[in-house]
This record gives sequence, C-alpha cells and structure tokens, in this order.
Amino acid sequence: MKMTRRFLSILAVGALLTTQALAQSKVTIYTAAPQDLLDHVIPAFEKSANVKVELIKGGSGDLINRLKAEKGRQAADVLFSVSTEVIEANAALFSKFSPENIKFLSSVFKINDAAVPFTAVANSFGVNTKLLTPAQYPKTWMDLGNPMYKGKISAGRPDKSGSAFIQLALILQIYGEEKGWDIYAKILDNTVLSNSSGAVSKFVNDGEALIGLSNEDTLLKFKAGGGPVDILYPTDGTSALADSMALTATPANAEGGKAFINFMLSREAQEILDGVGRRTVRGDVVSKNQLTPLNKINVFKYNDDWAGANRARILAKFNEMLLNKK
Repeated sequence: MKMTRRFLSILAVGALLTTQALAQSKVTIYTAAPQDLLDHVIPAFEKSANVKVELIKGGSGDLINRLKAEKGRQAADVLFSVSTEVIEANAALFSKFSPENIKFLSSVFKINDAAVPFTAVANSFGVNTKLLTPAQYPKTWMDLGNPMYKGKISAGRPDKSGSAFIQLALILQIYGEEKGWDIYAKILDNTVLSNSSGAVSKFVNDGEALIGLSNEDTLLKFKAGGGPVDILYPTDGTSALADSMALTATPANAEGGKAFINFMLSREAQEILDGVGRRTVRGDVVSKNQLTPLNKINVFKYNDDWAGANRARILAKFNEMLLNKK
C-alpha cells in the first residue's frame, strides 16, 4: 500500500511538472496587430527566445471583452498592439512592467501605467487614386462629411477598433465636443463600418471604398506594393500616437510575456517594424521607410488621458448615434 501511494505521489508530481513545463513552453498573445506586422515580428521573437507563440487575433474591443470574461483564469500573457487608453481604461486586467530595453525609448514616449509603447502610428486617410482625382481628395475631417462621399468611406467601429476610437476622440478634441459630434455625425452618415480597421486599407485598394480611415502602416503596404492607394494626413490635425502592449494581470507564462515585451523594444524588432512601415520608438534607430516625416504633418497633441477617462461615455454616445444613422 505504501509503495502504491508513493508511486501515485510520484505520478502526481510528474504530471504537475509536465503541466508547468507545457505552460512555460509558449507565450499566448492577444493582438489587434495587422497580419503583415505579425508575420515579421513573431517568428523573430520565437527564434530569439526559443519559445512558441500562440496568437489570438481580434479588434481591441473584442479582446478586452475576452480578457474580462477570462479574468483570473491565466489565459493570455500579453495584449499586443492596442491604443494606450484601451489599457488605461481597463487597468485591472494588466500588470505594471518596465522592461530593460525601456532605457532606449525616445524621450517623446513613456510608459503609461501598464501600457508599454512599441511603435508610433499616425491616423490617416487612404484614397483610391484610380477612382478619385486629386481635386476630389478630402483634406480635412470636416471634408469627410461632404454628401459626395455618401457610402464611399470605409472605417472601423470605435467600439471595436482602437484606431477608430482615436479618430473619433481626436475629432472631439480638435473641434470641441459640440462641434466635433456634429462633424462626426456627418462622417458616420457617409461611412460603411467594419469591426476592425485592418480591412479598411484593402477595401480602398480593391475599390470597394474610395476613402478609408486607417493607420498609415496598413495603407503604406498597398501603396508600396504598387496599388492605387495614396496616404493623406488631415490638415486640421491628426494623431501620432504610441501603439502599446501590456502584460496581463494573471499571465500563465509571466517570464515569456515579459521577454516578448522586452524583445519588441530591441533594436532588431524596431528595425523590423521600420521595415513594415511603422515608426520606431527608439531614439537610436534611423527610419528607412516611406512614411511622411512627422515634421511635415499637422500633429495634434492628442490627450489620451482624457480619451481613456471618457471612453465609456463617448462609446455610449456613438452607439446611440449609430441607431439613428441615415
């Protein structure tokens, strides 16, 4: 009997160690990043860390809802490629972590609570150059409300897409809420919405939309590939903000998650990001991509603290407005 009990104890310990080893053998990342970016950085991290990555993709809103449903169950290790205010507005879902490579961060960027910036991206307009002439291009956010664009604009839903929420909050900040909501209502009337901003650039490239509201990197992929796409920056102001990542509150593989966050700030990862049309956050990496320098763009000082604090109220107003969409 004693031998049997001892044997069973050994089996139990062995099973526990096996389970723990399996838990450490992969890093689970929830991400809203475009596939092209993931195709470059994930294999590089796996090779560097000798670990496998499991990706769960979705819009930032859907991923946050998933994390809320899984709270305390050690599912994801990292939330990757969402706006800073998404993380700040859901602070209980994340752990504060300052990676070693943060020392190379350019002085214009900082860690906001748990949100660690890994790249910068500007909001932009994509236009189909075959279906619109330069005279027909929108120049400002206000221009997007012109009835001539009815049904011809593609954009993400602010309650599903982090970049789409920034677009909305940016308009409210540039013009003030009263005028800003009026401008956005007219844009919304002209827009076909998508659950993710990732598809918007393809719609423009394929001619399914004449104009797309999207991040510059996804548009650049089609432009650089010879597609009929040009990238415009609204002259009344745009955002150039950090795209962020964060360690979850209860990661199954905390050390693996930390290693991924630190890797994304390494010179290797930052040069990869520059190669796929993202702006680097390191001060010692010189950009070689085709993006318009920020000093040639009207960059508005976007207040992500205000956006995060007012996120729930803004999205409630958006959903109410959506019910009355013409």
